[in-house]
Amino acid sequence: PDRSRRDIRVMSGIAASARIAGARRVTHGDVPSARARRVLSADVAPRIDRRHVAPCLDPVFLRWPRRSRRHPGAGVARSAQTRASSEGDVVIYSFGDEGGTRVTDEGAAGESVAVIETSSAIPGRTLASYWRDALPANDALDKQILKLFVPAMLNFLIIPFVGAIDVFWVGRMGSAVALAAQGAANQVFQSAFWIISFVPSIIAPVVAKAAASGDTEEVQRATGEAIFVASLVGVFGMVLLTVFQAASLKIVGVIPGSETAAAAAPYIGWRALTFVPAIVSTVGFAAFRGTLDVTTPMKITLVSQMVNLLLDPILIFGAGFVKAMGVAGAAIATSASEITSFTLYMSAMLRRGIITLGSLIRVPSWGNIGKLMVGGAAVQMRSIAQNVTFLAVMRAILTMDATGTAAAAHTVSAQMFQLCLIAVLALSTLASILIPQKLNAAKGEGGPEQAKICADRLLVWGFLLGVFLACVQLTALPALKFFTPLENVQAMARGPVLIGAMQMPLNGLVFVAEGLMQGHQAFARLAGGMCVSTTLMLGALKVWGHTVEGVWGCFFVFNVSRLAFGLRHHFVDGPLAPARMRAEKSNP
Repeated sequence: PDRSRRDIRVMSGIAASARIAGARRVTHGDVPSARARRVLSADVAPRIDRRHVAPCLDPVFLRWPRRSRRHPGAGVARSAQTRASSEGDVVIYSFGDEGGTRVTDEGAAGESVAVIETSSAIPGRTLASYWRDALPANDALDKQILKLFVPAMLNFLIIPFVGAIDVFWVGRMGSAVALAAQGAANQVFQSAFWIISFVPSIIAPVVAKAAASGDTEEVQRATGEAIFVASLVGVFGMVLLTVFQAASLKIVGVIPGSETAAAAAPYIGWRALTFVPAIVSTVGFAAFRGTLDVTTPMKITLVSQMVNLLLDPILIFGAGFVKAMGVAGAAIATSASEITSFTLYMSAMLRRGIITLGSLIRVPSWGNIGKLMVGGAAVQMRSIAQNVTFLAVMRAILTMDATGTAAAAHTVSAQMFQLCLIAVLALSTLASILIPQKLNAAKGEGGPEQAKICADRLLVWGFLLGVFLACVQLTALPALKFFTPLENVQAMARGPVLIGAMQMPLNGLVFVAEGLMQGHQAFARLAGGMCVSTTLMLGALKVWGHTVEGVWGCFFVFNVSRLAFGLRHHFVDGPLAPARMRAEKSNP
Protein backbone atom coordinates (compact mmCIF):
# COMPACT_ATOMS: atom_id res chain seq x y z
CA PRO A 1 0.00 0.00 0.00
CA ASP A 2 0.98 3.60 -0.65
CA ARG A 3 2.11 5.46 2.50
CA SER A 4 3.31 8.57 0.70
CA ARG A 5 1.89 11.09 3.18
CA ARG A 6 3.68 9.55 6.12
CA ASP A 7 6.83 9.21 4.02
CA ILE A 8 6.70 12.94 3.34
CA ARG A 9 6.14 13.73 7.03
CA VAL A 10 9.12 11.59 8.04
CA MET A 11 11.32 13.10 5.33
CA SER A 12 10.35 16.60 6.46
CA GLY A 13 11.43 15.66 9.96
CA ILE A 14 14.72 14.44 8.60
CA ALA A 15 15.20 17.67 6.72
CA ALA A 16 14.60 19.70 9.89
CA SER A 17 17.02 17.54 11.84
CA ALA A 18 19.55 17.83 9.04
CA ARG A 19 19.48 21.61 9.27
CA ILE A 20 19.96 21.55 13.06
CA ALA A 21 22.65 18.88 13.09
CA GLY A 22 24.52 20.24 10.07
CA ALA A 23 24.05 17.17 7.91
CA ARG A 24 26.71 16.66 5.30
CA ARG A 25 25.41 13.61 3.44
CA VAL A 26 22.10 11.92 2.64
CA THR A 27 22.16 8.26 1.65
CA HIS A 28 18.99 6.86 0.12
CA GLY A 29 17.89 3.32 -0.57
CA ASP A 30 14.54 1.89 -1.67
CA VAL A 31 12.34 4.93 -1.19
CA PRO A 32 8.78 3.53 -1.27
CA SER A 33 7.00 6.19 -3.32
CA ALA A 34 7.59 8.81 -5.97
CA ARG A 35 6.41 11.66 -3.74
CA ALA A 36 8.85 10.63 -1.00
CA ARG A 37 11.66 10.62 -3.55
CA ARG A 38 10.63 14.14 -4.58
CA VAL A 39 10.85 15.23 -0.94
CA LEU A 40 14.34 13.72 -0.76
CA SER A 41 15.41 15.58 -3.86
CA ALA A 42 13.57 18.86 -3.29
CA ASP A 43 13.72 19.34 0.49
CA VAL A 44 16.82 17.56 1.82
CA ALA A 45 19.32 17.24 -1.00
CA PRO A 46 19.57 20.98 -1.81
CA ARG A 47 21.08 21.56 1.64
CA ILE A 48 23.78 18.98 1.01
CA ASP A 49 26.41 18.53 -1.66
CA ARG A 50 24.83 16.22 -4.27
CA ARG A 51 28.10 14.35 -4.57
CA HIS A 52 27.34 12.97 -1.10
CA VAL A 53 24.08 11.25 -2.09
CA ALA A 54 24.76 7.50 -2.28
CA PRO A 55 23.11 4.08 -1.79
CA CYS A 56 22.58 2.64 1.72
CA LEU A 57 24.59 -0.12 3.40
CA ASP A 58 23.10 -3.02 5.37
CA PRO A 59 21.70 -1.66 8.63
CA VAL A 60 21.20 -2.78 12.21
CA PHE A 61 17.52 -2.50 13.15
CA LEU A 62 16.33 -0.17 15.92
CA ARG A 63 12.62 0.13 16.57
CA TRP A 64 10.91 3.53 16.72
CA PRO A 65 7.21 3.53 17.75
CA ARG A 66 4.82 4.36 14.92
CA ARG A 67 2.63 6.61 17.09
CA SER A 68 5.54 8.76 18.24
CA ARG A 69 5.01 12.44 17.47
CA ARG A 70 8.73 13.09 17.40
CA HIS A 71 10.18 13.25 13.92
CA PRO A 72 13.01 10.73 13.68
CA GLY A 73 16.17 12.41 12.47
CA ALA A 74 19.92 12.35 12.90
CA GLY A 75 21.00 10.76 16.13
CA VAL A 76 17.59 10.34 17.83
CA ALA A 77 17.57 6.54 18.12
CA ARG A 78 18.10 5.41 21.72
CA SER A 79 16.20 2.13 22.02
CA ALA A 80 17.69 -1.37 22.17
CA GLN A 81 18.59 -3.35 19.05
CA THR A 82 15.73 -5.47 17.77
CA ARG A 83 14.07 -6.59 14.54
CA ALA A 84 10.82 -4.83 13.68
CA SER A 85 8.10 -7.38 14.29
CA SER A 86 4.86 -5.56 13.49
CA GLU A 87 3.82 -4.06 10.18
CA GLY A 88 3.47 -0.30 10.24
CA ASP A 89 6.24 0.47 12.73
CA VAL A 90 8.46 3.40 11.92
CA VAL A 91 11.97 1.97 12.32
CA ILE A 92 15.27 3.78 12.78
CA TYR A 93 18.32 1.94 11.50
CA SER A 94 21.69 2.67 13.12
CA PHE A 95 24.81 1.77 11.14
CA GLY A 96 27.10 1.17 14.10
CA ASP A 97 30.63 1.79 12.80
CA GLU A 98 29.32 3.38 9.62
CA GLY A 99 27.45 6.09 11.60
CA GLY A 100 24.23 7.87 10.71
CA THR A 101 20.56 6.98 11.11
CA ARG A 102 18.13 5.57 8.57
CA VAL A 103 14.39 6.14 8.84
CA THR A 104 11.97 3.79 7.15
CA ASP A 105 8.25 3.29 6.93
CA GLU A 106 8.19 -0.46 7.65
CA GLY A 107 5.83 -2.20 5.28
CA ALA A 108 5.67 -5.63 3.73
CA ALA A 109 9.01 -5.21 1.98
CA GLY A 110 10.68 -3.10 4.72
CA GLU A 111 11.49 -0.19 2.39
CA SER A 112 14.05 2.39 3.49
CA VAL A 113 13.73 6.14 3.18
CA ALA A 114 16.99 7.86 4.05
CA VAL A 115 20.14 8.10 6.10
CA ILE A 116 21.51 11.27 7.68
CA GLU A 117 25.17 11.59 8.64
CA THR A 118 26.07 14.69 10.65
CA SER A 119 29.20 16.80 10.40
CA SER A 120 30.60 16.03 13.85
CA ALA A 121 34.05 14.70 14.72
CA ILE A 122 33.02 11.21 13.59
CA PRO A 123 30.62 10.83 10.65
CA GLY A 124 27.15 10.25 12.01
CA ARG A 125 27.93 11.57 15.54
CA THR A 126 27.25 14.91 17.20
CA LEU A 127 28.40 16.20 20.56
CA ALA A 128 24.82 15.76 21.75
CA SER A 129 24.85 12.12 20.68
CA TYR A 130 28.13 11.55 22.54
CA TRP A 131 26.56 13.00 25.68
CA ARG A 132 23.40 10.90 25.30
CA ASP A 133 25.44 7.72 24.88
CA ALA A 134 27.59 8.59 27.91
CA LEU A 135 24.66 9.03 30.31
CA PRO A 136 23.51 5.90 32.16
CA ALA A 137 20.31 4.61 30.53
CA ASN A 138 19.73 1.24 32.23
CA ASP A 139 20.54 -0.42 28.90
CA ALA A 140 22.57 -3.56 28.15
CA LEU A 141 25.87 -1.72 28.69
CA ASP A 142 24.83 -0.38 32.10
CA LYS A 143 23.66 -3.83 33.12
CA GLN A 144 26.99 -5.34 32.07
CA ILE A 145 28.93 -2.69 34.00
CA LEU A 146 26.76 -3.16 37.08
CA LYS A 147 27.00 -6.95 36.88
CA LEU A 148 30.81 -6.74 36.89
CA PHE A 149 31.11 -3.75 39.22
CA VAL A 150 29.26 -5.07 42.27
CA PRO A 151 31.37 -8.22 42.83
CA ALA A 152 34.56 -6.35 41.85
CA MET A 153 33.78 -3.62 44.38
CA LEU A 154 32.99 -6.17 47.09
CA ASN A 155 36.26 -7.93 46.30
CA PHE A 156 38.27 -4.73 46.64
CA LEU A 157 36.23 -3.60 49.63
CA ILE A 158 36.99 -6.72 51.66
CA ILE A 159 40.73 -5.97 51.84
CA PRO A 160 40.57 -2.38 53.20
CA PHE A 161 37.68 -3.39 55.43
CA VAL A 162 39.88 -6.02 57.02
CA GLY A 163 42.68 -3.43 57.03
CA ALA A 164 40.34 -1.19 58.99
CA ILE A 165 39.81 -4.07 61.41
CA ASP A 166 43.62 -4.26 61.77
CA VAL A 167 43.67 -0.56 62.62
CA PHE A 168 40.77 -1.10 65.01
CA TRP A 169 42.52 -3.86 66.96
CA VAL A 170 45.88 -2.08 66.99
CA GLY A 171 44.06 1.06 68.10
CA ARG A 172 42.53 -0.91 70.98
CA MET A 173 46.08 -1.27 72.32
CA GLY A 174 45.69 2.39 73.39
CA SER A 175 49.10 3.41 72.06
CA ALA A 176 49.61 6.13 69.45
CA VAL A 177 53.12 4.70 68.86
CA ALA A 178 51.72 1.25 67.99
CA LEU A 179 49.17 2.80 65.61
CA ALA A 180 51.84 4.96 63.95
CA ALA A 181 54.19 1.94 63.65
CA GLN A 182 51.52 -0.18 61.98
CA GLY A 183 50.65 2.63 59.56
CA ALA A 184 54.28 3.35 58.64
CA ALA A 185 55.26 -0.32 58.25
CA ASN A 186 52.19 -1.10 56.19
CA GLN A 187 52.92 1.88 53.91
CA VAL A 188 56.50 0.66 53.37
CA PHE A 189 55.32 -2.86 52.50
CA GLN A 190 52.53 -1.66 50.20
CA SER A 191 54.85 0.75 48.40
CA ALA A 192 57.50 -1.94 47.86
CA PHE A 193 54.85 -4.44 46.77
CA TRP A 194 53.18 -2.21 44.16
CA ILE A 195 56.48 -0.88 42.82
CA ILE A 196 57.72 -4.42 42.19
CA SER A 197 54.48 -6.18 41.21
CA PHE A 198 54.12 -4.79 37.71
CA VAL A 199 53.02 -8.09 36.12
CA PRO A 200 49.27 -7.97 36.99
CA SER A 201 48.82 -4.56 35.34
CA ILE A 202 50.26 -5.90 32.10
CA ILE A 203 48.60 -9.30 32.05
CA ALA A 204 44.95 -8.25 32.58
CA PRO A 205 44.48 -6.49 29.16
CA VAL A 206 46.40 -9.33 27.42
CA VAL A 207 44.12 -11.98 28.91
CA ALA A 208 41.03 -9.86 28.17
CA LYS A 209 42.05 -9.57 24.52
CA ALA A 210 42.76 -13.31 24.20
CA ALA A 211 39.55 -14.28 26.02
CA ALA A 212 37.44 -11.97 23.80
CA SER A 213 38.97 -13.67 20.75
CA GLY A 214 38.31 -17.16 22.18
CA ASP A 215 42.03 -18.08 22.25
CA THR A 216 42.30 -20.41 25.28
CA GLU A 217 45.90 -21.40 24.56
CA GLU A 218 46.99 -17.76 24.57
CA VAL A 219 45.22 -17.22 27.91
CA GLN A 220 47.10 -20.20 29.41
CA ARG A 221 50.44 -19.15 27.95
CA ALA A 222 50.17 -15.53 29.07
CA THR A 223 48.99 -16.42 32.59
CA GLY A 224 51.63 -19.13 33.08
CA GLU A 225 54.43 -16.81 31.99
CA ALA A 226 53.08 -14.05 34.23
CA ILE A 227 53.14 -16.36 37.26
CA PHE A 228 56.72 -17.40 36.44
CA VAL A 229 57.97 -13.82 36.19
CA ALA A 230 55.93 -12.72 39.21
CA SER A 231 57.49 -15.45 41.34
CA LEU A 232 61.01 -14.30 40.45
CA VAL A 233 60.07 -10.71 41.22
CA GLY A 234 58.48 -11.81 44.51
CA VAL A 235 61.70 -13.51 45.66
CA PHE A 236 63.56 -10.27 44.89
CA GLY A 237 61.03 -8.27 46.91
CA MET A 238 61.27 -10.64 49.87
CA VAL A 239 65.06 -10.35 50.00
CA LEU A 240 64.93 -6.58 49.53
CA LEU A 241 62.59 -5.97 52.47
CA THR A 242 64.38 -8.44 54.72
CA VAL A 243 67.89 -7.06 54.15
CA PHE A 244 66.99 -3.36 54.04
CA GLN A 245 64.34 -3.37 56.75
CA ALA A 246 65.71 -0.45 58.81
CA ALA A 247 66.59 1.59 55.71
CA SER A 248 63.11 1.18 54.27
CA LEU A 249 61.52 2.45 57.50
CA LYS A 250 63.90 5.40 57.54
CA ILE A 251 62.55 6.47 54.13
CA VAL A 252 59.17 7.31 55.69
CA GLY A 253 60.77 9.15 58.60
CA VAL A 254 60.93 6.41 61.24
CA ILE A 255 64.02 7.16 63.33
CA PRO A 256 66.22 4.07 63.86
CA GLY A 257 66.20 2.96 67.50
CA SER A 258 62.94 4.76 68.30
CA GLU A 259 59.87 3.09 69.82
CA THR A 260 58.10 3.34 66.47
CA ALA A 261 60.98 1.58 64.70
CA ALA A 262 61.03 -1.21 67.29
CA ALA A 263 57.30 -1.85 66.79
CA ALA A 264 57.38 -1.54 62.98
CA ALA A 265 60.36 -3.80 62.18
CA PRO A 266 58.70 -7.15 63.06
CA TYR A 267 55.66 -6.19 60.99
CA ILE A 268 57.77 -5.76 57.84
CA GLY A 269 59.74 -8.94 58.60
CA TRP A 270 56.65 -11.13 58.75
CA ARG A 271 54.98 -9.53 55.71
CA ALA A 272 58.16 -9.96 53.62
CA LEU A 273 58.03 -13.75 54.06
CA THR A 274 54.79 -13.96 52.05
CA PHE A 275 55.81 -11.63 49.23
CA VAL A 276 55.69 -14.43 46.62
CA PRO A 277 52.20 -15.76 47.52
CA ALA A 278 50.89 -12.20 47.62
CA ILE A 279 52.16 -11.25 44.16
CA VAL A 280 51.03 -14.55 42.56
CA SER A 281 47.57 -13.97 44.02
CA THR A 282 47.40 -10.59 42.27
CA VAL A 283 48.28 -12.32 38.98
CA GLY A 284 45.44 -14.78 39.60
CA PHE A 285 43.05 -11.92 40.26
CA ALA A 286 44.17 -10.17 37.04
CA ALA A 287 43.69 -13.37 35.02
CA PHE A 288 40.14 -13.92 36.27
CA ARG A 289 39.40 -10.25 35.70
CA GLY A 290 40.60 -10.57 32.11
CA THR A 291 38.04 -13.32 31.48
CA LEU A 292 35.32 -10.99 32.90
CA ASP A 293 34.96 -13.22 35.97
CA VAL A 294 35.01 -11.02 39.06
CA THR A 295 32.85 -13.29 41.23
CA THR A 296 35.47 -15.99 41.79
CA PRO A 297 38.10 -13.50 43.06
CA MET A 298 35.49 -12.03 45.40
CA LYS A 299 34.83 -15.45 46.96
CA ILE A 300 38.55 -16.16 47.32
CA THR A 301 39.19 -12.77 48.91
CA LEU A 302 36.29 -13.26 51.32
CA VAL A 303 37.59 -16.62 52.54
CA SER A 304 41.22 -15.50 52.83
CA GLN A 305 40.41 -12.28 54.65
CA MET A 306 38.21 -14.15 57.12
CA VAL A 307 41.42 -15.88 58.18
CA ASN A 308 42.94 -12.46 58.91
CA LEU A 309 39.81 -11.33 60.70
CA LEU A 310 39.76 -14.33 63.02
CA LEU A 311 43.49 -14.31 63.80
CA ASP A 312 43.87 -10.56 64.48
CA PRO A 313 42.56 -10.37 68.08
CA ILE A 314 44.13 -13.73 68.99
CA LEU A 315 47.63 -12.84 67.82
CA ILE A 316 47.60 -9.16 68.83
CA PHE A 317 46.32 -9.64 72.40
CA GLY A 318 46.96 -13.36 72.94
CA ALA A 319 44.56 -16.15 73.87
CA GLY A 320 45.23 -19.31 75.84
CA PHE A 321 48.67 -20.66 75.02
CA VAL A 322 49.16 -17.98 72.30
CA LYS A 323 51.07 -15.02 73.72
CA ALA A 324 50.30 -11.41 72.81
CA MET A 325 52.42 -10.20 69.87
CA GLY A 326 51.08 -6.66 69.36
CA VAL A 327 51.75 -5.12 65.94
CA ALA A 328 53.69 -8.23 64.85
CA GLY A 329 50.55 -10.31 65.48
CA ALA A 330 48.63 -8.20 62.94
CA ALA A 331 51.36 -8.91 60.37
CA ILE A 332 51.26 -12.68 60.99
CA ALA A 333 47.47 -12.71 60.60
CA THR A 334 47.74 -10.86 57.28
CA SER A 335 50.49 -13.23 56.04
CA ALA A 336 48.31 -16.24 56.86
CA SER A 337 45.48 -14.79 54.77
CA GLU A 338 47.86 -14.24 51.82
CA ILE A 339 48.94 -17.89 51.88
CA THR A 340 45.28 -18.93 51.92
CA SER A 341 44.55 -16.63 48.95
CA PHE A 342 47.49 -18.05 46.96
CA THR A 343 46.31 -21.64 47.50
CA LEU A 344 42.74 -20.87 46.46
CA TYR A 345 43.75 -18.91 43.34
CA MET A 346 46.07 -21.64 42.06
CA SER A 347 43.48 -24.38 42.52
CA ALA A 348 40.73 -22.26 40.90
CA MET A 349 42.87 -21.39 37.85
CA LEU A 350 43.82 -25.04 37.33
CA ARG A 351 40.20 -26.12 37.66
CA ARG A 352 38.95 -23.47 35.20
CA GLY A 353 41.66 -24.14 32.61
CA ILE A 354 43.15 -20.63 32.86
CA ILE A 355 46.47 -22.37 33.52
CA THR A 356 47.70 -25.94 33.18
CA LEU A 357 50.54 -27.73 34.92
CA GLY A 358 52.41 -27.53 31.63
CA SER A 359 52.04 -23.76 31.38
CA LEU A 360 53.28 -23.40 34.97
CA ILE A 361 56.46 -25.40 34.56
CA ARG A 362 57.23 -24.12 31.05
CA VAL A 363 60.05 -21.58 31.17
CA PRO A 364 59.07 -18.54 29.04
CA SER A 365 61.23 -17.63 26.07
CA TRP A 366 63.58 -14.69 26.48
CA GLY A 367 61.51 -12.86 23.87
CA ASN A 368 58.32 -13.14 25.91
CA ILE A 369 60.13 -12.29 29.12
CA GLY A 370 61.57 -9.26 27.33
CA LYS A 371 58.08 -8.10 26.32
CA LEU A 372 56.89 -8.37 29.90
CA MET A 373 59.93 -6.50 31.13
CA VAL A 374 59.57 -3.69 28.59
CA GLY A 375 55.94 -3.15 29.57
CA GLY A 376 56.92 -3.71 33.18
CA ALA A 377 59.52 -0.95 33.05
CA ALA A 378 56.83 1.62 32.28
CA VAL A 379 54.50 0.17 34.93
CA GLN A 380 57.32 0.21 37.47
CA MET A 381 58.19 3.80 36.62
CA ARG A 382 54.57 4.76 37.24
CA SER A 383 54.44 2.79 40.49
CA ILE A 384 57.70 4.29 41.69
CA ALA A 385 56.46 7.81 40.98
CA GLN A 386 53.12 7.11 42.66
CA ASN A 387 54.69 5.57 45.73
CA VAL A 388 57.26 8.34 46.00
CA THR A 389 54.21 10.54 46.58
CA PHE A 390 52.78 8.26 49.26
CA LEU A 391 56.15 7.88 50.98
CA ALA A 392 56.71 11.65 50.89
CA VAL A 393 53.27 12.12 52.45
CA MET A 394 54.04 9.62 55.20
CA ARG A 395 57.42 11.25 55.84
CA ALA A 396 55.81 14.69 56.10
CA ILE A 397 53.25 13.31 58.56
CA LEU A 398 55.76 11.41 60.73
CA THR A 399 58.12 14.39 61.03
CA MET A 400 55.30 16.72 62.02
CA ASP A 401 55.38 15.80 65.71
CA ALA A 402 57.30 13.37 67.89
CA THR A 403 54.25 12.12 69.80
CA GLY A 404 52.81 10.19 66.84
CA THR A 405 49.43 11.95 67.09
CA ALA A 406 49.58 13.34 63.53
CA ALA A 407 50.65 9.95 62.15
CA ALA A 408 47.84 8.20 64.04
CA ALA A 409 45.27 10.72 62.73
CA HIS A 410 46.57 10.26 59.18
CA THR A 411 46.40 6.46 59.49
CA VAL A 412 42.78 6.59 60.66
CA SER A 413 41.80 9.15 57.98
CA ALA A 414 43.52 7.15 55.24
CA GLN A 415 41.73 3.98 56.31
CA MET A 416 38.30 5.66 56.08
CA PHE A 417 39.26 7.25 52.75
CA GLN A 418 40.40 3.93 51.28
CA LEU A 419 37.17 2.22 52.26
CA CYS A 420 35.35 4.63 49.91
CA LEU A 421 38.10 4.92 47.30
CA ILE A 422 38.02 1.17 46.74
CA ALA A 423 34.73 1.48 44.81
CA VAL A 424 36.26 3.77 42.15
CA LEU A 425 39.29 1.47 42.02
CA ALA A 426 36.93 -1.37 41.14
CA LEU A 427 35.43 0.75 38.34
CA SER A 428 38.95 1.50 37.12
CA THR A 429 39.74 -2.21 36.81
CA LEU A 430 36.54 -2.71 34.80
CA ALA A 431 37.70 0.01 32.41
CA SER A 432 41.02 -1.79 31.93
CA ILE A 433 39.30 -5.02 30.83
CA LEU A 434 36.11 -3.81 29.11
CA ILE A 435 37.95 -1.66 26.55
CA PRO A 436 40.14 -4.46 25.12
CA GLN A 437 37.14 -6.78 25.35
CA LYS A 438 34.99 -4.39 23.30
CA LEU A 439 37.73 -3.72 20.78
CA ASN A 440 38.44 -7.43 20.18
CA ALA A 441 34.94 -8.90 20.45
CA ALA A 442 33.37 -10.75 17.54
CA LYS A 443 32.16 -8.67 14.61
CA GLY A 444 28.82 -7.05 15.38
CA GLU A 445 29.41 -7.18 19.16
CA GLY A 446 32.33 -4.77 19.43
CA GLY A 447 34.55 -2.34 17.57
CA PRO A 448 35.83 1.21 18.12
CA GLU A 449 32.34 2.76 18.28
CA GLN A 450 31.18 0.35 20.99
CA ALA A 451 34.44 0.82 22.88
CA LYS A 452 34.04 4.61 22.69
CA ILE A 453 30.49 4.46 24.06
CA CYS A 454 31.64 2.14 26.85
CA ALA A 455 34.57 4.42 27.77
CA ASP A 456 32.41 7.55 27.90
CA ARG A 457 29.80 5.75 29.98
CA LEU A 458 32.44 4.59 32.46
CA LEU A 459 33.71 8.16 32.92
CA VAL A 460 30.20 9.34 33.83
CA TRP A 461 29.81 6.38 36.16
CA GLY A 462 33.08 7.36 37.83
CA PHE A 463 31.96 10.93 38.48
CA LEU A 464 28.52 9.95 39.80
CA LEU A 465 30.04 7.25 42.00
CA GLY A 466 32.50 9.81 43.38
CA VAL A 467 29.65 12.17 44.33
CA PHE A 468 27.84 9.34 46.11
CA LEU A 469 30.98 8.25 47.98
CA ALA A 470 31.65 11.83 49.08
CA CYS A 471 28.24 11.88 50.77
CA VAL A 472 28.95 8.49 52.38
CA GLN A 473 32.27 9.68 53.79
CA LEU A 474 30.76 12.87 55.18
CA THR A 475 28.03 10.95 56.98
CA ALA A 476 30.66 8.53 58.38
CA LEU A 477 32.47 11.19 60.42
CA PRO A 478 30.97 9.95 63.73
CA ALA A 479 32.59 6.55 63.04
CA LEU A 480 36.03 7.99 63.88
CA LYS A 481 35.56 6.97 67.50
CA PHE A 482 35.41 3.32 66.45
CA PHE A 483 38.92 3.50 64.97
CA THR A 484 40.64 4.95 68.03
CA PRO A 485 39.59 5.83 71.58
CA LEU A 486 42.09 8.74 71.67
CA GLU A 487 40.09 11.98 71.48
CA ASN A 488 43.02 14.11 70.29
CA VAL A 489 43.54 11.71 67.34
CA GLN A 490 39.81 11.83 66.53
CA ALA A 491 39.83 15.65 66.51
CA MET A 492 42.90 15.84 64.26
CA ALA A 493 41.44 13.27 61.81
CA ARG A 494 38.23 15.21 61.10
CA GLY A 495 39.90 17.70 58.72
CA PRO A 496 41.55 15.07 56.48
CA VAL A 497 38.30 13.08 56.31
CA LEU A 498 36.41 16.19 55.11
CA ILE A 499 39.10 17.02 52.53
CA GLY A 500 39.12 13.43 51.31
CA ALA A 501 35.34 13.52 50.82
CA MET A 502 35.63 16.68 48.70
CA GLN A 503 38.13 14.89 46.42
CA MET A 504 35.97 11.83 45.75
CA PRO A 505 34.28 13.05 42.51
CA LEU A 506 37.71 14.02 41.18
CA ASN A 507 39.10 10.61 42.12
CA GLY A 508 36.21 8.91 40.32
CA LEU A 509 37.23 10.56 37.04
CA VAL A 510 40.97 10.07 37.61
CA PHE A 511 40.78 6.35 38.33
CA VAL A 512 38.49 5.57 35.38
CA ALA A 513 40.57 7.68 32.95
CA GLU A 514 43.72 5.84 34.00
CA GLY A 515 41.90 2.50 33.80
CA LEU A 516 41.02 3.30 30.19
CA MET A 517 44.69 3.99 29.47
CA GLN A 518 45.62 0.62 30.99
CA GLY A 519 43.04 -1.03 28.76
CA HIS A 520 44.85 0.47 25.75
CA GLN A 521 48.17 -0.64 27.30
CA ALA A 522 49.39 2.96 27.24
CA PHE A 523 51.77 2.27 30.11
CA ALA A 524 54.45 4.72 28.98
CA ARG A 525 51.92 7.55 28.84
CA LEU A 526 50.67 6.61 32.30
CA ALA A 527 54.21 6.63 33.65
CA GLY A 528 54.96 10.05 32.14
CA GLY A 529 51.80 11.56 33.56
CA MET A 530 52.46 10.09 37.00
CA CYS A 531 56.03 11.43 37.04
CA VAL A 532 54.81 14.96 36.26
CA SER A 533 52.02 14.69 38.86
CA THR A 534 54.44 13.43 41.51
CA THR A 535 56.80 16.33 40.83
CA LEU A 536 53.94 18.78 41.30
CA MET A 537 52.85 16.95 44.47
CA LEU A 538 56.34 17.16 46.00
CA GLY A 539 56.41 20.88 45.27
CA ALA A 540 52.97 21.32 46.85
CA LEU A 541 54.10 19.45 49.98
CA LYS A 542 56.99 21.89 50.44
CA VAL A 543 54.55 24.81 50.33
CA TRP A 544 51.50 23.47 52.18
CA GLY A 545 52.62 20.18 53.79
CA HIS A 546 53.23 21.49 57.33
CA THR A 547 49.87 20.37 58.75
CA VAL A 548 47.81 17.23 58.32
CA GLU A 549 45.09 19.24 56.54
CA GLY A 550 47.70 20.85 54.27
CA VAL A 551 49.12 17.46 53.28
CA TRP A 552 45.67 16.16 52.34
CA GLY A 553 44.93 19.36 50.42
CA CYS A 554 48.03 18.74 48.29
CA PHE A 555 46.32 15.70 46.81
CA PHE A 556 44.15 18.11 44.78
CA VAL A 557 47.29 19.16 42.87
CA PHE A 558 48.31 15.53 42.39
CA ASN A 559 44.92 14.33 41.10
CA VAL A 560 44.11 17.29 38.86
CA SER A 561 47.39 16.71 37.04
CA ARG A 562 46.65 12.99 36.64
CA LEU A 563 43.17 13.78 35.31
CA ALA A 564 44.57 16.19 32.71
CA PHE A 565 46.80 13.44 31.28
CA GLY A 566 43.98 10.88 31.33
CA LEU A 567 41.42 13.09 29.59
CA ARG A 568 43.95 14.20 26.98
CA HIS A 569 44.56 10.57 26.06
CA HIS A 570 40.85 9.82 25.86
CA PHE A 571 39.62 12.91 24.00
CA VAL A 572 42.63 14.24 22.07
CA ASP A 573 45.25 11.73 20.97
CA GLY A 574 44.31 8.24 22.22
CA PRO A 575 42.87 5.38 20.12
CA LEU A 576 39.29 6.46 20.94
CA ALA A 577 39.84 10.19 20.44
CA PRO A 578 37.16 11.44 17.98
CA ALA A 579 39.70 13.01 15.61
CA ARG A 580 41.71 9.80 15.43
CA MET A 581 38.63 7.66 14.87
CA ARG A 582 37.51 10.00 12.09
CA ALA A 583 40.92 9.75 10.43
CA GLU A 584 40.95 5.95 10.63
CA LYS A 585 37.43 5.79 9.22
CA SER A 586 38.32 8.09 6.34
CA ASN A 587 41.47 6.06 5.57
CA PRO A 588 40.61 2.44 6.44
